[in-house]
Amino acid sequence: MIYIRAQRNTMMKKVLSKNSNGKGIAKSNALPKNFYILILILSVIFIFLYLYRISVLEARDFSTHRYLKSWIMKDDETFTISYTHSVELCPVTETYLIKDREIILTETYFESFGAGLPATTPYTFEMKNNGFRIYNINEVMDNLIYRTGAERANHKLIYKNKAYKFLDFSEPRTGVRFQICGISLLAYIIKEWL
Repeated sequence: MIYIRAQRNTMMKKVLSKNSNGKGIAKSNALPKNFYILILILSVIFIFLYLYRISVLEARDFSTHRYLKSWIMKDDETFTISYTHSVELCPVTETYLIKDREIILTETYFESFGAGLPATTPYTFEMKNNGFRIYNINEVMDNLIYRTGAERANHKLIYKNKAYKFLDFSEPRTGVRFQICGISLLAYIIKEWL
């Protein structure tokens, strides 16, 4: 009796797995090969972005350490901070070089002498375009901090001929600390684009 019942169950399974033409029914839960290839490609891209390291100039809130903005920078690239001096109300630019993950002040330019601006310097000095240029400074800046101006200062970071206003990425009167960091390309994309 048990043998007949098992035989009948086997025959029923065979009948149910055939369609009207007598051919087997294809499994509907099978995924196309392209799906697996796509998953493999996306996995390789994700791993590459995670493992590939880049250097960035990172701006953070000095008090809270909150991330503000970053720029991909390589060795021997320069950037400039431009602002209006709070007392003399003249433009000031300070140019920095990235070298071996350090920020090095290379030169500064301003239009007049006065409170808070140098009157003498041990560095190379010249008058240029109605202003004063101090260069060959080559001083490592361990703590490069600027305070975002509320009105007149108009702080900007200039990199690759593009100006980034501090007020676009920080609040007025915020202490902004700049530093060079090594991060994964994936972390940079997440911080900047998401």
